[in-house]
Amino acid sequence: MARQGDRAASRPRALALGAIIATVVAAHALLTQFVMLRMQEMSPDQAPTIKRMEASLVADMELTAPPVVSAPPAVPTQPVAAPRPAPRAASAASRPEPKPSAPEAASSPTEPVSEPIAVALAPSAPASAPEAATPAASAAASAPAFEWPQATRVTFKMEGYLRGPIYGSAQVEWVREDMRYQVHVDAYAGPSFAPIASQRWTSEGTISPDGLTPGRFESINKLLIKSSAPKIVTFDEQEVVLPNGDRFPKMPGVQDPASHYIQMAYQFMLKPGLLKVGNTIEMPLAWTKKQETVTYDVDGEEALDTPLGKVDTFRLKPRKFQNSKGDEVLADIWIAPSLQYLPIRMLIRVGKDNYFDMKMDKAPQQAPGGSTQAPRAASDPL
Repeated sequence: MARQGDRAASRPRALALGAIIATVVAAHALLTQFVMLRMQEMSPDQAPTIKRMEASLVADMELTAPPVVSAPPAVPTQPVAAPRPAPRAASAASRPEPKPSAPEAASSPTEPVSEPIAVALAPSAPASAPEAATPAASAAASAPAFEWPQATRVTFKMEGYLRGPIYGSAQVEWVREDMRYQVHVDAYAGPSFAPIASQRWTSEGTISPDGLTPGRFESINKLLIKSSAPKIVTFDEQEVVLPNGDRFPKMPGVQDPASHYIQMAYQFMLKPGLLKVGNTIEMPLAWTKKQETVTYDVDGEEALDTPLGKVDTFRLKPRKFQNSKGDEVLADIWIAPSLQYLPIRMLIRVGKDNYFDMKMDKAPQQAPGGSTQAPRAASDPL
């Protein structure tokens, strides 16, 4: 009788153990299926069209006095030829044979064929008019030149609300190779290895004395295992082409949603006086649905708590577009002059209740402009 009682008592335990084993097996099966679906989710027409460049980031940035030029003082080891309509020989052949007179020669200095990736903070007085020189012009003439870093990355911790509390991460990354650049903006809701949702913006283009000249912008959104096809904006010499094929005359200095963060930092380094409370900053911007000028108000100054301690910032608040349909993604931006005018906080509001608040979670990383290590494409072998 005792043995029968033991057997009866052991049956519930065996059933419970079997249920646990079945649950674990089912969970592993679901996890395996989820991973396989994520590996297969991106069909060829959904894959990124821009080959991503990557670079080793060699140092953490430190707080400095607000720079008038970028922190790295060294010029690139190999000067890069600036874009020219024709080679030097062709230009020389196209010039008229007679030599210019002395006054013309004095007022028309010959430009070099190649120059480093550097831009003077302000133009010096013309050589033909020394009497027009002022103390400000003399200071500008002796100022160092701006150097584009090889790579810079700012990472953020993200929290917000979208039909419930959400948490995640984001980063803004700049990479350049000679006169070519890429800007990557990546945001994840949930863990980065298995996000609930993610958004990736990529801008690719060239560098000119005026800053960034986008050539292509790409936006990819994901929700769980579903990935959207890339939305691509191309920038021709005269036109902007939207994903639906619509064409618009290209606005001078137009940027895209990724590049405009870096372009603003560049402008503030060249002209720190722009960052004064009450000023407005305007920038033409091409979205995936339209092209329009974005206006930011310099709303105030604020000291933010960061992993580097208190950091003084200027808050830029975007104005709403006229005839807005609510599909634009505009953020309040906190610019840190002591960190090369980079954005260290971004607050995106979507409708009344939904928002995403991204705050810098560690020191930005950078590879200075003088680095000799060239960026590599993400698909290149290590």
